[in-house]
Amino acid sequence: MARRQSQQQTEKLPRPTARHATAAELKKIEAKDPEDRSDFDLLKLYVKREDNTAFETLVQRHRRQVYNFIFKMVRKAEAAEDIFQETFLRVIKNAHTYTPRAKFTTWCLQIARNLTLDYFKREGLRQHLSIDATPADSERSIAGLLQGADPQSHEILQSRELIEVVREGVTELPENQREALVLRMFEDMPYAEIAEVLGSPEGTVKYWVHEAVNSLTRYLERRGLK
Repeated sequence: MARRQSQQQTEKLPRPTARHATAAELKKIEAKDPEDRSDFDLLKLYVKREDNTAFETLVQRHRRQVYNFIFKMVRKAEAAEDIFQETFLRVIKNAHTYTPRAKFTTWCLQIARNLTLDYFKREGLRQHLSIDATPADSERSIAGLLQGADPQSHEILQSRELIEVVREGVTELPENQREALVLRMFEDMPYAEIAEVLGSPEGTVKYWVHEAVNSLTRYLERRGLK
């Protein structure tokens, strides 16, 4: 009973944010090799020292994953770049509030997702997922996925016809299934992190991915490609 009360009291304590960094902490961070600085370290340097180099390092560290997620949803390079820039403007604005409760990438993807949803509301567009726009070194085996393999399979699908048909099928998926699928299949994110990004229970995210795979399988069967 005492342990439970102690745990509850600990959970109620405010989590440290970047603005809580002390002078001693900052000196330790500055003494580290730049590559050894954590995301939280870099945010502390930016917030407390106004170190723009630290923030630029943070942006470059996460640019590929955040930009690719946005681009796979909007499928327009100019719009994706605008949303990416706005994402990190929001990060700058709220850097002092970030806590290490969630991974920095997860926090960025939450912001990017909300901005992407705003984009579609403004444009009155449906979300789309670009399967064939994925860089070759990060493509996933859609064929293996639809045969029941885990979405983390790294084989490259060769059939351009199948890629196009799957792309069409994915655009017909419900929004939540599309988002869960791209984060799981293309970004290799654990279900727990996807749940953080989408703001939904982990079990629900697993169900969405499962349903997305089943829907794509049926779609291919109707097209005579499964």
